[in-house]
Amino acid sequence: MVYHLERMLWQKVRELVPEKIDTIILPVGTMEAHGAACLGTDVFIPVDIGEYVAEKFNFILAPPVWYGITRSLLSYAGSLTIEPDNFRLYILDLLKSFGRHDFRKVIILNGHGGNNSILKDCASVGFREYGLKVAVIHWWIMCSEITKEVYGQEGGHAGIDETGYVVSIDPGLANKEYYSDDLVYENIPATDVYPAPGTILLYNDKGEGKPDFDYEKGKVYSVKVKEMVAGAIKSIIRGWDINSK
Repeated sequence: MVYHLERMLWQKVRELVPEKIDTIILPVGTMEAHGAACLGTDVFIPVDIGEYVAEKFNFILAPPVWYGITRSLLSYAGSLTIEPDNFRLYILDLLKSFGRHDFRKVIILNGHGGNNSILKDCASVGFREYGLKVAVIHWWIMCSEITKEVYGQEGGHAGIDETGYVVSIDPGLANKEYYSDDLVYENIPATDVYPAPGTILLYNDKGEGKPDFDYEKGKVYSVKVKEMVAGAIKSIIRGWDINSK
């Protein structure tokens, strides 16, 4: 069973936290164009990971943050953004609220690279000023070797890793009929380009990482990703419990 915060009575939260459960998971992403996959890819994936982790470790899963910092893909239909200062304050308010209700540990599962630096800063503030233990996990970076293991290639934005994972959640979240190589932009070193010339962004010089829509392969990949993230969280929590006041 997974405890979803939004489905719980406040009395149940008070009963469980912190004596029985002291950890909450916060999935964070953005709404952004993803080639031939859905705009919510950066949220659906960390939510799916969060479901697995929450059930495995008996944590509470908070509702996701759907809106983050979208930059180079903002011009593509349906892409939305939050100003960085507003995003930072929003995340800090959530951390402050978690602490107010006696959560001791927060695991932020991030699905979007544009959020990375601000989430890192927020985690530091959450620790220094709010007395929380906070870990931010960028799943696609952590699991880059799994991408190579399963697909034999590196990933990329809306590439083989993200598309493969989101297809495993629901094949309807991507549509191969909308894919063409014209959507792919291979990043040119030493350039900053706005808007991005494509909605599938590859960051290597090998032409690797184009989407794979195979459901079965995606299931293999997503299971391995969840297991790796869960293993990292287990190690972090264990270290906190043993060594950190």
